Amino acid sequence: MLFLAVFCGFLAEYKLEHVIEHQRERKYVQSLIQDLKKDTANIQVYIDLRKEKRVMMDSLVLLLNTGEHKQLGNETYFFARHVFFGQPFVSTDGTMQQLKNAGNLRLIKNENIINNILGYDASVKELREWDESDTRIKTTFREIGGNVFDADKLYKVFSPDYQFVKPTTNPQLITDNPLMINNVAFQIQYLALGSLGNALRGKALKTKAENLIELLKKEYQLQ
Repeated sequence: MLFLAVFCGFLAEYKLEHVIEHQRERKYVQSLIQDLKKDTANIQVYIDLRKEKRVMMDSLVLLLNTGEHKQLGNETYFFARHVFFGQPFVSTDGTMQQLKNAGNLRLIKNENIINNILGYDASVKELREWDESDTRIKTTFREIGGNVFDADKLYKVFSPDYQFVKPTTNPQLITDNPLMINNVAFQIQYLALGSLGNALRGKALKTKAENLIELLKKEYQLQ
């Protein structure tokens, strides 16, 4: 009888622990879904900005290469200012970090879901690395841009409340040196291609986030 009582107690404790872990699992999944929803919204902003920047940078290269920047100085400086602008994508990863760093990923029992979670996290890291590469190229552009653009006029494209304002005075470049202008145009072309590539990577990441949300909802029967 004593053995039976101990055994039943063990089973009850095991069942209770299982219920508690299942509740924690669902809580983490619900939290992860909310993070992923925020990510999809932020990724779309990221994609739209990079598409817009790519168009502006292509236009800027055209102005520089054709000499039209002399007649269209307002547009030239307005587009040039946008080259520097663009925040990297920052994932809402609080739940992801808790799952990975505190050993809570073991609560997820479905191996396919684990693989999808880790796959999404790896894609976020990959996009972050591309953003860092983009930042390094911008640094190079800053270093050589001062040889071509008037710093004071470029600075004034930003208003005091941090808004883009197109110039009205037709500002000119500070040099006609074709080599310097070509060097700047080359860097802008490189950044334009990077913006296109990151927009495509962002689109793929958004699809992964949306698919993961649907997978989690279906597996855990969530709305």
